[in-house]
Amino acid sequence: MCTLVSTKDVSVLLDAGVALGPRFRLMPHPREYEALANARQRIEEAALNAEVVTVSHYHNDHHTPGYLEPVWLGSSPASAEKIYSGKLVLVKDARQKVNTSQRRRGWMFRQSVGKLASRLEVADGQSFDFGRTRLRFPGPVPHGEDDTELGWVLPCVVERSREKVMFAPDAQGPVSQDTVKLILAEEPDLLVTSGPPTYLRGFKIGDDFFQTALSNMQVIVEKVETVVVDHHLLRDEGWKGFLEPVEKVAERAGHRVITAAELLDHPAQPLECQRRRMYEEEPPSAEFVKWAELPKEKQASMSPPL
Repeated sequence: MCTLVSTKDVSVLLDAGVALGPRFRLMPHPREYEALANARQRIEEAALNAEVVTVSHYHNDHHTPGYLEPVWLGSSPASAEKIYSGKLVLVKDARQKVNTSQRRRGWMFRQSVGKLASRLEVADGQSFDFGRTRLRFPGPVPHGEDDTELGWVLPCVVERSREKVMFAPDAQGPVSQDTVKLILAEEPDLLVTSGPPTYLRGFKIGDDFFQTALSNMQVIVEKVETVVVDHHLLRDEGWKGFLEPVEKVAERAGHRVITAAELLDHPAQPLECQRRRMYEEEPPSAEFVKWAELPKEKQASMSPPL
């Protein structure tokens, strides 16, 4: 969900991270590793023009840790330095409204990136002015439904003059009514958020969760001119079908619901949901298959052969 927002006063790189995920009991396909490398390069290039880099929470796809991890993140100390060195880094508090795993990652992030940044500051409930541009960080909201074990995320609002962009990652719809109220109260011109993880329907999450997310999304798109929905939802091949009733509400209001790719006038090309099909239609090399079958410890010591 990494997003670069630029005004005449400042450029802000939001959630400078990228990661692959497990799916179908298959390692990511070589095409996914190529996409990972491409995304990381684009993030590093975007960071060149950013004065501010933010962290909404400490899941590894929303920040770049300062260690080498070639299997799922493509991260390295060199990548972290390119992204955070000399920047003002505004982060979610890793001591309050945080679960155990993210508290640990937050501490590790401060130890490594804190040495690279010009300044690292907890942003919860704070605002920062850059000329006529203001960055505001409302209080943390649930990573999905209320009382979720996944913890909390810190939204960011970038506003200048009469334009307002709201970045609400991993709200999973949103499904929390408090998150919906916050978005509607902010009245953004552009909202960037994540859809619900429909690929987990019937496995870890019941139907009520998704019906609530769908209803909340319809309420939001009726009020917000442009809503970018991405991330969790696009891990499901049926993501377009889920969005159809949301798009109908948006169209009646003269608004639009799009993916991050479509915001940039590119077609959406989610790969993870196509992993099984890619393995069948584009079989990886014998060398890659051999690497994919190695124990985790050995995999972690080398990059995948592409």
